[in-house]
Amino acid sequence: MSSRTTAFRASFILGLASVVAAILWFTPPPHVDFPTCERSCNELEWPMICRVKLTLEVYQTFSRSCGDCPRNASDCFRTYCVTADGFKRGLLTANRQLPGPVIQVCENDILLIDVVNRVPGQGFGIHWRGQPQKETPIMDGVPMVTQCPIPSSTTFQYKFRASRAGTHIWHAHTGAQVSDGIFGALVVRQSPKRDPHFKQYDVDDPNHVIVINEWSRGFAIQRLLEPTPGTNMASLLINGRSQPDRMEGSERRDNPLTTFTVAPRKKYRFRVAYAGGGRSCPITVSVANHVLRVISLDGNPIKPRDVASFVMAAGERTDFVLTSDQPVASYWLNVLTADHCENSAIKGAAILKYEGAPEGAEPVVQGAPDVQPTPSSSILLNTVDDHCTVSEDRDGDAVCLSDVKALQKMGRELTDRKVDITLYLAFDFKRLSEDKVPTPHPGASVLVPQLNNFTFTFPSSPLLTQAEDVNPDLLCQQETPPSRCQGSPICECVHVIDLPLGATVELILADLGGSESGHVVHLHGYSFHVVGATRLEQPTSLQRIQQLDSEDSLLSRNLVNPVLKDTVTVGSNGVAALRFKADNPGYWLFHDQHFSYWPNGFDVVFHVGQSGDVMPTPTDFPRCGSWVGPEFFLI
Repeated sequence: MSSRTTAFRASFILGLASVVAAILWFTPPPHVDFPTCERSCNELEWPMICRVKLTLEVYQTFSRSCGDCPRNASDCFRTYCVTADGFKRGLLTANRQLPGPVIQVCENDILLIDVVNRVPGQGFGIHWRGQPQKETPIMDGVPMVTQCPIPSSTTFQYKFRASRAGTHIWHAHTGAQVSDGIFGALVVRQSPKRDPHFKQYDVDDPNHVIVINEWSRGFAIQRLLEPTPGTNMASLLINGRSQPDRMEGSERRDNPLTTFTVAPRKKYRFRVAYAGGGRSCPITVSVANHVLRVISLDGNPIKPRDVASFVMAAGERTDFVLTSDQPVASYWLNVLTADHCENSAIKGAAILKYEGAPEGAEPVVQGAPDVQPTPSSSILLNTVDDHCTVSEDRDGDAVCLSDVKALQKMGRELTDRKVDITLYLAFDFKRLSEDKVPTPHPGASVLVPQLNNFTFTFPSSPLLTQAEDVNPDLLCQQETPPSRCQGSPICECVHVIDLPLGATVELILADLGGSESGHVVHLHGYSFHVVGATRLEQPTSLQRIQQLDSEDSLLSRNLVNPVLKDTVTVGSNGVAALRFKADNPGYWLFHDQHFSYWPNGFDVVFHVGQSGDVMPTPTDFPRCGSWVGPEFFLI
């Protein structure tokens, strides 16, 4: 080898080392702590370690922090002032905010979140919806599945990577605690080069995160005693504010609404999360005289669809782009439920204000004659119902879930007609008389929810971290129901289904006709492809559904680019086919979102892989369970 060649190689290596050193020098190093990780994301940055503190406590609307609100409107925006619907009531809050703080980070940031429980007598778990927790299944936040409840007066620290970009929600993992105020948005942004929709918008304003929830008078546990929970003077809050119609005998306060400001002739990305509430009714979202370009569902990008409005169910998220191309003014942003949901519609509103719009002017309503008409009248129906599944009822203006296509094709391993495992999960009810099941309403019968003939109940210790402490007689699988259930009208048990790690799975969800409002179901640890959906003309047995599917006459499947979600609605008599690859080991809850079904009933736990496939539980991780003292303890 010549000396010239040796010198050239040495200089090349030195030059390469200089380039690497320069990149490392000019790239900001990761810090131990950040007061906030809200920033413009850059693919050359190190991930940040983001510390957040959520203090959970009992609070009230119109506390002393509100000063002279609403007589002095500016006081309504003071720190710790919660106005809700303008009426005084108690609630639960995180950091004395409703909704709780919006956590905004960049993809792959590390989150360290201290949850401080100051609520007397209640345990909590906080779920980070949309985050698969592939490295940290113990941080999924489901009491008695992945962790013990966080006891009152204690602190639990969640540590996980924000690996799934998009608009998500964090919330308490019981329906009552969510309805009372423990929820907020979790936004995971991407760098421009990684964001597939970056060119669709000009501005992604952190203040344009919209969190919607149902709101009623009184704590949720009280409303469970109502014949139809959640109907007591309900409204919809947008970022914690609404102005419902005046109600007789009430002390209503005209607090200001949430306002979103835009500059003319720009494209804005809005991120919407629906936390649900007591009624769990689907909502329709629209902005007067504006087209909404929907670009993402449940944090997963789709091929853009221009619509005038879109429907969301509890737990779902939708991102849309709004072009501020209308005359300078203020416009209503409306949300409302359907009239048929729980017998009456509820509504909420916010204001979209153009810069330069007159102060105090009444916002423009849809179709006002002095503004430009919108070119689209379509509505995106994110559900399975008559409008989308019955051909003669198909609404020409409806964009159904089957019409929505994912931006990326489904993985090749899921495109075969037959997958490794096909599971049929049937939702139905068993009606029992008052003498069989206690009820707070004398003379009323009880509808007991069942999934494949099992009524789910939680174990006394977490399945993921203390499986050895769970009584085997409490567990049930489809093939082996517990012996204690023999001769019983219902079988309450911890319903667990084992799935081999790496298997391809198809879930066939079927409502057998017992529910008028259908089911909103959520899968922890995964997103799934909605490959098909239909609605049967009448209640149909599970055996008949299986037969129709074996004959390829149940539903048509999109095995190319079906939409990717983690929450989906199955209407009355509806059927949906979901696919995913079981590549995330652990215990993952699959459950109905309805307020009254959350504690038990329509749930099942998927156990993926073996105990050796999951990272070991830390030795000092909290433990819990039943305790029975020794016999003759007091003798």
